[in-house]
Amino acid sequence: MEKITQSNAGGNPTGGVHIGSPLRVIVLAGRDAREADPLARAFGMSHRCLVPLAGRPLVAHVLQIAALHPAVESLAISVEREAFDGLFDVLSQLPGRGIVKLVEARPNIVDSVMAAAEGWDGPLLITTADHALLTPASIDAMIAALDADAYRPADVAFAMAPRSAVHAVNPDRALRFHEFSDDAYASCNIYVVSGPEALRAAEVFRGGGRFAGNAWRVLRAFGIVNLVMLRLRAVSLVEAMARVSARLGLRVVPVVLQDGSQAIDVDDERSHAVVEALLRERTSTAPLPASGQALTVGRI
Repeated sequence: MEKITQSNAGGNPTGGVHIGSPLRVIVLAGRDAREADPLARAFGMSHRCLVPLAGRPLVAHVLQIAALHPAVESLAISVEREAFDGLFDVLSQLPGRGIVKLVEARPNIVDSVMAAAEGWDGPLLITTADHALLTPASIDAMIAALDADAYRPADVAFAMAPRSAVHAVNPDRALRFHEFSDDAYASCNIYVVSGPEALRAAEVFRGGGRFAGNAWRVLRAFGIVNLVMLRLRAVSLVEAMARVSARLGLRVVPVVLQDGSQAIDVDDERSHAVVEALLRERTSTAPLPASGQALTVGRI
């Protein structure tokens, strides 16, 4: 199994999708009802996605990148119903094209994704509302992983960034990395699936929203032998995903992004400051174009 790598420039039951197939982007913006969000509380907000960042609500940054991407035809935002009005105000200020759905978040992350995917038969890209540094190039790289014209298109792909690339933009040594025999990688919280059939891979998250924090979910996904090999760092990232693919019956492919900023989410006040500085630097050199179109927003 090969690794798909994006430079700084830029078993298959579903058969892949063709480049140019319309894409729905699902943005997970809900909160954990079991605990308060310190960042949201610090800014006096009910939800982290509404926290101000570089002059706009946090979620506006990821939504604008998605809404302006030519492959994105549909957006679905998963969030608690009490945040609908705040999100509606954000969306009314954004340029873009296509249709946006506000979908009530479910207690379980899998059910939230399934609800946001309902009624869509094509490929899906899933990310989080705190991924303010999302770029069009990253979306392009994820779509390319599903390309039906490729030798072996992915059913599921997920983005990772190598440690050196992440430290190049954020030297914070507290960042978490997943160690493999070839390198250490940080998750970028960007996932694509080729269609509804491939969504069954999300079942490894059922029972909670934090996959790595539940050993039984890890065991169910990887199996005990594979888990031991991962713990011993005896396999590379690509080899590990080949094993996961065999267990799930789906082709799961890592997309390695050389833009380390893609692994930085806004989780706390420290990362908020880091991301805000990176955003201001980015927009000063390459401001986003206006689309001249408005989004159509619906509520479910």
